[in-house]
Amino acid sequence: MTELLVNKILTTLTTRDVFGNEYQANSEDITQTIRVYAFIVRDDKLLLTKQWDGYSLPGGGVEIGEHFEQALERELKEETGLNVTAGKIFYNTDRLFQRNADSKPVQAFMFFYDVTNISGEISNQDITESEKTYTTGKAEWVPLEKIDTITFRHSVALDEILTHWRSSAW
Repeated sequence: MTELLVNKILTTLTTRDVFGNEYQANSEDITQTIRVYAFIVRDDKLLLTKQWDGYSLPGGGVEIGEHFEQALERELKEETGLNVTAGKIFYNTDRLFQRNADSKPVQAFMFFYDVTNISGEISNQDITESEKTYTTGKAEWVPLEKIDTITFRHSVALDEILTHWRSSAW
């Protein structure tokens, strides 16, 4: 019987949190996650959630067995109280992310969607226990002309997302 030996090459990678702090992680400690986010612009206003000391996009993790669109619609209901229909993906990227120094590092594969059929009232009464640790209020419609003045807390810069959204206008 032949025995196959595989040599693992360990790499130290830099992860970041939403505040820009950097951490060092061994490649074997990094897990992967799929995340979906909504970029909703209506009447020249962007829908943002209140998180940490600023704003972020509504969205979050795709659960095992869940389709991307289902995850997006569920996350929007939890974080904003709104019912939506997932539209098209206009941008995807990945980042090495770590919530804080004590959390596990992840490589997050992120998909950004437009949405349609928005209904309901803004609320955050359905947020999860985990979301309660960083959610600081209800979602808000922020005028596009003011987004340069807000604190945006996400692993992808708002300008990067906005550039891709604008270039994908159908």
